Amino acid sequence: MADAERSSIEIKVLLKNLDPTKTSIKHKDRLRRLNKFRNYITAKPPPEFYDDDYPLMLLGSESPTAMEDEDLSHMTLYGLLRAAGCPSTDHKDSLKRSARPAMSLLRYLCLEFDEASSTPGVSNGTNNILGELNGFASALCALNIPQLRTLRLEIHIGKGESESGSRGGSKDDACHLLALILARHTDTDYETPKPIDVKVFL
Repeated sequence: MADAERSSIEIKVLLKNLDPTKTSIKHKDRLRRLNKFRNYITAKPPPEFYDDDYPLMLLGSESPTAMEDEDLSHMTLYGLLRAAGCPSTDHKDSLKRSARPAMSLLRYLCLEFDEASSTPGVSNGTNNILGELNGFASALCALNIPQLRTLRLEIHIGKGESESGSRGGSKDDACHLLALILARHTDTDYETPKPIDVKVFL
């Protein structure tokens, strides 16, 4: 699975460049890297991913994948959930400007990225919340509440595209992901339904 190997590398490069604590990485650098990964996954046919890459993409160094891998444990990988909910250091109750494109990428991965279309003539309708979920959506829906809260959906939904401008996040993307989580949340086995209340987020 050479294609999946490349996907693993692309994920690691992206997550290493999302870390806001690195002063050498500016907003434009994070944005450029997010766009580059978006271009990678929108190629036809879409790339393949290893199962371990789904939680790695979402949680970075906090994922079981990273903690159980000796090489990855020495890297600082800033997961996409933390990037999408990264608070602004200069503006109270606001997000970093890069949080909005990170949230947009997360929505695409969970609700629009169609792994099955890499097989000619096959489509699994992954953009349907009630249909078969792709690997990213399944991994997202199996996260626990503290992990999901790092998305800071309350800011995206409460202030998205409002007076806060780009620092308010992306209300539309956040609402779609919230609907997915509320409809399909599971236990960590990815199968047993485990409904959660919307109040835990908002």
